Amino acid sequence: MKLRKLLPIGVAVVGGLAFSGAVYAADSGTNANDRDQNLWTSPSGDNQLTRHSDLKGINTGNVSHLQLAWDQSTGALRGHEGQPLVVDVDGTPMMYIFSAWPNIVQALDLSDPDNPKEVWNYVKKTDRDESAVPRACCDTVNRGGAYADGKIVYQTLDGWIIALDAKTGKEAWVTKNAYPDKGETGTPAPLIAEGKVFIGFGGDEFAARGAFAAFDLQTGKEVWRKFSTGPDSDVGITADTNKAHPEYGQAGDLGVSTFPGEKDSWKIGGGSAWGWFSYDPELHYVYYGTGNPGLWSPGYRCGEDPLTQSGCNSGKYDNKWSMTIFARKADNGDAVWAYQMTPFDQWDYDGINETILVDMPNVDGTARKTLVHFDRNGFAYVLDRTDGTLLRAHKYVTVNWAEKVDFKTGRPIKVPEHSPLEAGKTVQACPSAMGGKDQQPASVDPKDPTKFYVPTNNWCMTDEPQTRTGTQQGVVYVFANVYMYPEKPGVTGRLKKFDVLTGKADWDIPDQYPNWGGSLTTDGGLVFYGSLGGDFRAVDRKSGKILWSRKLGSGIIGNPITYAVGGKQYVSILSGIGGWIGLPVTAGLDLNDKFGAIGATAMTKAAGLSMIPQGGMLSTFRVYE
Repeated sequence: MKLRKLLPIGVAVVGGLAFSGAVYAADSGTNANDRDQNLWTSPSGDNQLTRHSDLKGINTGNVSHLQLAWDQSTGALRGHEGQPLVVDVDGTPMMYIFSAWPNIVQALDLSDPDNPKEVWNYVKKTDRDESAVPRACCDTVNRGGAYADGKIVYQTLDGWIIALDAKTGKEAWVTKNAYPDKGETGTPAPLIAEGKVFIGFGGDEFAARGAFAAFDLQTGKEVWRKFSTGPDSDVGITADTNKAHPEYGQAGDLGVSTFPGEKDSWKIGGGSAWGWFSYDPELHYVYYGTGNPGLWSPGYRCGEDPLTQSGCNSGKYDNKWSMTIFARKADNGDAVWAYQMTPFDQWDYDGINETILVDMPNVDGTARKTLVHFDRNGFAYVLDRTDGTLLRAHKYVTVNWAEKVDFKTGRPIKVPEHSPLEAGKTVQACPSAMGGKDQQPASVDPKDPTKFYVPTNNWCMTDEPQTRTGTQQGVVYVFANVYMYPEKPGVTGRLKKFDVLTGKADWDIPDQYPNWGGSLTTDGGLVFYGSLGGDFRAVDRKSGKILWSRKLGSGIIGNPITYAVGGKQYVSILSGIGGWIGLPVTAGLDLNDKFGAIGATAMTKAAGLSMIPQGGMLSTFRVYE
């Protein structure tokens, strides 16, 4: 990939406003590592998902003077799990905001950064499928869009991928990616690299068959699509897949044979790619994790008769390639390596959490290009992203379902008494199905690549698998009674500074409310994050001391960003309670039903979330001295 340097360091000028730092434009719609730190053009700031900024205009010395600069309503209620973009469009600094359903996009001119002006807005008004709303298992959230080559690209809940002209808001192209009648709903933000738009969809709880696809950035034409289940040709498994680690599984149609033969269950096998996606511009690989296999009642995904823990966990019924981190070639989708974190999932430990790419200079005496992944199952994985070598797998929250991960096989050593299996038998497990961390993304400073700032969940559960009564796509496909509860009364969220090589936390901040939003680190010595109680905070990265906090109008499940215009640094965050944890509030569910929303009602009641109003607001702050 060739980078075209626009202006020397320190002399970039945008819209007559001074911008410091190097500004790069990448060919073929790829966001470069050496991005303009004053902008935020991709969901995580860069395609390596670090959620870090070199800006330090807001720092530990002046953050106490951080004040609200302006608010903007998104035009929608329910959960807001994404973040805005900040882009240079022909010399004008612009911000783009993405709402929950019906997925409104707003374009704000930031030329006067304290008084932004909306210049256009867009919402698709034709061929909408409102059945996506009840089929979105975990609220009508949207995790945002991405920008490249003059286009804003995002996906709607009902599965439309839309590219808009960043200047005018007019449609450049529209294409269909997900179909609600098949259980598929569009919640993830896209990744743009090498002239392609990479994206998946959700739907494991509605019998979807997971897939991940690439579309041409200029035309919207599908370039390739790879499934998470099925024969090797569908999944993109080749003779070279997992060449360095055959113990992970190789060619041989494991995406079919590791599901029971009954009714070709792999065709509704789950494994949706509904989280976050990353990209290595040197290797030309894209990375992502897949979700849980279809239906939570695990006995139906095992062909043993009678059912036994040892038989179901022998490797014969791993339900590949659900719960798997994939490294794929960006040009054709072939799987270079694929590592399954939770084979034969028994807890709904979706593997879709972010895959963060950092270079570590010393891992057991060797420099490594690594991928770091904080999984729902409670383990923090460090892998060599070139070939999938497993380097670390530390518990970062309380975990009792597994003793540890066996580094010879890559498989977890499960604890049978905490592993649900038979229908009608209740089993306790930690963490809960919402995981040690759900989709809320961690952040890292690439200059300090072993220390991660991680918003965690601290809940356990009881899980009673149920008898299956149907197998139709687009219809609820769970069949389990799940009750979730705080591991420690009064504490449901924690922000941790966690060393992924040592497995130790430098510090953590307990919270009454869940931390369902992501974190942001800056060179100002700060980490920003929010809680479902609506508290938006700035923390000293070294000490873990909360230096600044403001209460916003709703619970926070969005991810903070930072940018600079006119020499002033700003921090923005979406508020709006929702997501799986907030669904009982946004959907008005009965909190006395402890199994409602697959266990979320009990958590809503325990954490007092029913007293938090709905939202849909972007709040932006800067220092006033």
